[in-house]
Amino acid sequence: MEMNNLWTKFYILCGISDGPAWFLFNVFPISASPNPLGREFVTTFLQNGLPRMLKGDFKLLITGYAPATTITISMKWPALRVGVNVNAGHTLSVKIPPEAEMVGSGIFDNTLTVRADRDISILSLNYKPHSADTTIVYPVSSLGTEYYVVTPSVGTDRYREVAIVAWEETTSVDVYLKGMVTFQGKPYTRGSKLTLTLQPYQAVQLQSSVDLSGTKIFSQKPVAVYSGHTCVSRQVQCDHVSEQLLPISSWGTNFIVPSLPFNTEHDIVYVSTSQNTRVDAQTGHSKTRRDLPAARSVLYGIQGTTAMSLSASSGIQVMFFNDGGTHQNFKYDPFFMAIPDISSYCQAYYIYGHDQFDNYALIIAKSSETSGITLDKRPL
Repeated sequence: MEMNNLWTKFYILCGISDGPAWFLFNVFPISASPNPLGREFVTTFLQNGLPRMLKGDFKLLITGYAPATTITISMKWPALRVGVNVNAGHTLSVKIPPEAEMVGSGIFDNTLTVRADRDISILSLNYKPHSADTTIVYPVSSLGTEYYVVTPSVGTDRYREVAIVAWEETTSVDVYLKGMVTFQGKPYTRGSKLTLTLQPYQAVQLQSSVDLSGTKIFSQKPVAVYSGHTCVSRQVQCDHVSEQLLPISSWGTNFIVPSLPFNTEHDIVYVSTSQNTRVDAQTGHSKTRRDLPAARSVLYGIQGTTAMSLSASSGIQVMFFNDGGTHQNFKYDPFFMAIPDISSYCQAYYIYGHDQFDNYALIIAKSSETSGITLDKRPL
């Protein structure tokens, strides 16, 4: 997607529906901070649904930005090494063995590393029948050492989960828990610190029956962190949700959170802080100001067709959660995603849709600039 006005900036959400369901898919800004383009990546697949559910269909959707880009995808256990090529402007779907899924709390060696000789971007698809989600996979250059967890916790008795993935150096990780977890047979209560060591390319998955939002992760070396839920639901069938988190060094201060035009229920916006922060929120003509304490994850509600804007005195993390519902003749499943800071808005995007689904996009732009938006070089 392109625009002919240099000052037009917007953010897109892209959804897909399969029969009665509606899933959220992501889009890639071509140039942003943190930049999703890179040459080295490490990722993993969180548990989707019950352990003995049908085997998953796991994929990496890899987009090239230069001709004849060579890519190597590796997994330590079970052993996997795949070489592929992708051209500029093309997206390659690479199927990953179902053994890549982590199940339960523990340390795992089934992480995936991706290396390319030119810049690429990656979208990860974790799919099982009626339970699917995607997340942008950020390159290792965007990883950090301090994160705050958000886990949706609405009307379900399944597991909130978080995964921490090491890159190519051994690292010690401290997890300051905001909910109880059991790890290697030992219970860790709310308020306790769990310290663990990850070898290169190892991952740990922690699961809990209670909300883990606000949990702080601090590591000696940069790590990737994923947060979500095995299968969350309140109004409709449950759906797996997961999202790669950004370190606090990449948080922003100004956000626009779009509402879904077909949704009449309240959606949830999670705002995470790392220090005492004043947050101004506006929905329509309604304005609020809240002084939020450090190391907290606070909920805001958003309803109807009016977007919410947020402005903070220091960096915050903003996550959007919709718990699903019904609109006219179709149901849409829960979804969870990170909202980017306005400063990361771009002028060109790739939209990831899916075959055999109905695909939707939500676009945020200045009203005066909407005539400059084009899709495949044609005006909308």
